[in-house]
Amino acid sequence: MRGIASPRLAERAAAWRRSLATRLAEAAARWSLTVEGPLAEGETAARVFAVQRPDGAAAVLKLAPPGQGLEAEATALNGFAGQGAARLLAADLALGALLVERLMPGTPLRQLAECDEDAATLAAAEVMCRLRRPPPPGAVLADAAGWVRALDRAAEAPGPLPRPMLARAAALMRDLAATAPPPVLLHGDLHDRNILRDRAHGWRAVDPKGLIGDPAFEAAAFLRNPPTDAGAAPVSMARRIALLAEATGLPRERIAAWGYAGAALAAAWAVEDGSDPARWCVSVEAIAPSLS
Repeated sequence: MRGIASPRLAERAAAWRRSLATRLAEAAARWSLTVEGPLAEGETAARVFAVQRPDGAAAVLKLAPPGQGLEAEATALNGFAGQGAARLLAADLALGALLVERLMPGTPLRQLAECDEDAATLAAAEVMCRLRRPPPPGAVLADAAGWVRALDRAAEAPGPLPRPMLARAAALMRDLAATAPPPVLLHGDLHDRNILRDRAHGWRAVDPKGLIGDPAFEAAAFLRNPPTDAGAAPVSMARRIALLAEATGLPRERIAAWGYAGAALAAAWAVEDGSDPARWCVSVEAIAPSLS
């Protein structure tokens, strides 16, 4: 569950940070890695390091608190098997370590989006198609539709988010779940910073959440990221949705509905985390005209 950390969770986070150096050394020794240095840090507790394997091949070492989140990420990467996503090379879930193929040059799709939004949207659609496959047999992964509970919590608690927006997003999610096609393995966080350029195999994804659900859900994270030009958001978002639908073969109305619900979810999570939900609310408003 997301939210502002309790004293117990804060202490766990502090203990995790204190253990990082030891875990890094253990992982490097286990897989005979040469650690080159840290890569850019995200908003989570995870830390990522550029490393070299014994044969000189470049890789990425991700250290994250052990638990269901890391297990789901490893399951998803194994399920994608390098098709549309970076390949998982090794894992030690008890240590909290994943060794992952390093994509070179690793340029994020965000850079392309800033100069050619259509090309970036089509690249994202291609990755979505390459990732689409049935869930791995026996995999224990959360259903994306279950995230509606975050909207319910937000609607029940005092807060800055418009109640009509939360109610509409929750209703959309429940309707989408009730009418969903057979579930597929989902990345679950496929925004334009989690799609990187790989010289050998084109655009590929990193850092999956690891979920199952409606194939159209995969577009939600890409859509909820605010467009570069906020003033052109409604037109730009409608075009994004149309391009995604055409390129993926998925229903436009389901892509738009998941986009709206996903942006509202991001706003609800922002409030839980004590951060500003404004940017996500902008995306909700941009997607709303595309709803049928």
